[in-house]
Formats: sequence, structure tokens, C-alpha cells
Amino acid sequence: MDAIVGAVGSELLSAVVAAVLTGIGGLVRWFVVKRLPARRVWRYAGAGQLSVVLDTSHIDTGRYRRPVAGLGQVRALSLLIPSLTRAYRDLDLEKVRLSAHLPGQEMEHDLLVLGGPKNNEAARRLLDAMAQTLPFRLEGGAMTWDGTVYAGDTSQGEVVRVCGYVVRAANPLAPAARVVLLGGWSTYGTVAAARWLAENGAARSLAADVAVLVEASVLRDGHVSAPRLLRRAALGPADEAGD
Repeated sequence: MDAIVGAVGSELLSAVVAAVLTGIGGLVRWFVVKRLPARRVWRYAGAGQLSVVLDTSHIDTGRYRRPVAGLGQVRALSLLIPSLTRAYRDLDLEKVRLSAHLPGQEMEHDLLVLGGPKNNEAARRLLDAMAQTLPFRLEGGAMTWDGTVYAGDTSQGEVVRVCGYVVRAANPLAPAARVVLLGGWSTYGTVAAARWLAENGAARSLAADVAVLVEASVLRDGHVSAPRLLRRAALGPADEAGD
């Protein structure tokens, strides 16, 4: 009887050990395959102080002007949330702000800014502060990079091609924090930038501090196709021109 009990106990112990090792192996694999690549996309130390800032348009209701976010920013955020939630357990999705209502002190936090300087005050302030280090400038809705002007196209009153930009760098207003800025030509340019970052931002060949210019086609239903990389440059001492 003792021998039987001993054998059963040994088998149970082996099963428990095997289950624990399998669980640990699964966690390690998830961390390596999912969390680490997602963190390479964003490069924030954590998400506890992260604020997501959308641009602000206004609708006149007849009684007051109601602030609203652009469709492109909402679509862009929906593309980015899966990567953010894989990367950070402390992500607070209630800290999504309209730029017109962003508390001043949060400009010194980690920031994800969606939309360009025309309707996003946070984007305008950050891009102005980074003007001397960025390889492109925004003028009249177009982007100029090394003297070449990039803009989108329309056909029969509809957008058919857009350009978008990604900037991932230290926060120029608080260097201990970091910012990711996504914008572009029309609201769909922000979607193109978000899709490119979500799909390519974890690449080991991509500098931590980087500026990227992409273009994409826009279908009649508003779907933004897979973006194509146009230009890329590392930001900081080791600046490097891209395609």
C-alpha cells in the first residue's frame, strides 16, 4: 500500500511540476512574443502617466459649440489600443483628452498625440518645440522633407491618397517623458500613420527616437490601405536619412 501511495504521490508531483513549467513557459513566451515587441513600438517606461490627446473640432448646435474629435483620430486610436494594452498593464483608457481640454501639467507627461497642429493644440506646441530637430515641416497641409513636398490627392471630391507622419521621441517640454505624435494630410493621414506604427513600430532596425513619413491609398468607404514608407530619419546625435 505504501508503495502505491508513493507512486501516486510521485505522479501527482510530476503532474504539478509539469503544469507549473508549462504555465511559466507560456508566460515567458507571451512576454517575449507579445509584450516586448509592443513596448518597442511605444518606448514609454510605463503607461501610468500616459495621456492620449485627440484633436478638437467644434459643432455648432445652435445653442453652443460642442467640441468633438475627428473621425480619423478615433479610427487611429482603435488601431493602436491592442498594442498599448499588450504593452502596459497600467494603461488608463479614461485619460483620453480632447486637446482643447488637456490640463497644462499633462503636457509634461508621456503623450500619445493624434492629429496635426491645425486642430490639435498639443501637437502644435510639441512640433514647434521640436522644429529644429525634425527633418520635415508642415505648411498648408503639406509636408516638406529635404525640399520635397508631400501631399495627398483627391478625386471627384473624395480623398484617394494621403501622407502621414510619425514622430517618436523624448518630450521636448519634459525630457524624462516621451511623446508619440501621429498626423498627416487630412484625417486619413493620421490613420495611415497609426497603421504604420502598429504594424512596423516594433522593428529592431527602427531607432527609438525617429521621424517617419508614409503614404497610403484611401478607398471609397474610407478604408486606409497598408501604408508605404516614404522617408525615415533617426532623431538625435545619430541622425540617419531613410528611404
